[in-house]
Amino acid sequence: MLVRAYQARVFGLVLMIVRSPPAADDVTQEAFVRAFRNLHRYDDRRPIYPWLAAIATRLAHNWMRQHGRTARREGTPIDAAPAPSTPPAALTDLIAGERRRQLWTTIASLPARERTAVVLHYRDGMAVRDIAAALGVTGGTIKTMLFRARRHMRERLSPESPEPEKRQ
Repeated sequence: MLVRAYQARVFGLVLMIVRSPPAADDVTQEAFVRAFRNLHRYDDRRPIYPWLAAIATRLAHNWMRQHGRTARREGTPIDAAPAPSTPPAALTDLIAGERRRQLWTTIASLPARERTAVVLHYRDGMAVRDIAAALGVTGGTIKTMLFRARRHMRERLSPESPEPEKRQ
């Protein structure tokens, strides 16, 4: 029941971190196995998704460390949203879809911990304190990560952002 209810969300979170669908499958599966083995540690007075996200996030970051993938974090594109199979009928749908793709591409280019904080907070609706618990840091650290992520995203998405000056 847990897997059916949360597999897509956990997989999406892990994919944003590891950027490899086969690896995300493996990490997601391991997260659910670990959750099942440690179900006795779960506090049933709290929501379960933050607990699952904490397990999945730690496993994903461990996978990144083990596979030396942290150096590839900047600018590596991922397919955040599948392209529609048929073209949208309205121009506004097309523009909205392009903005979503730009947004997710920009999120994907953030450093791993900022990207994780953004996905957990904005996509999954987790509170700062829950994200802090999931990542093993303070709430202030999460707020800083979110602030930096928003700043980076604003710089990359702003149409009036200046081009970097070329040195001669």
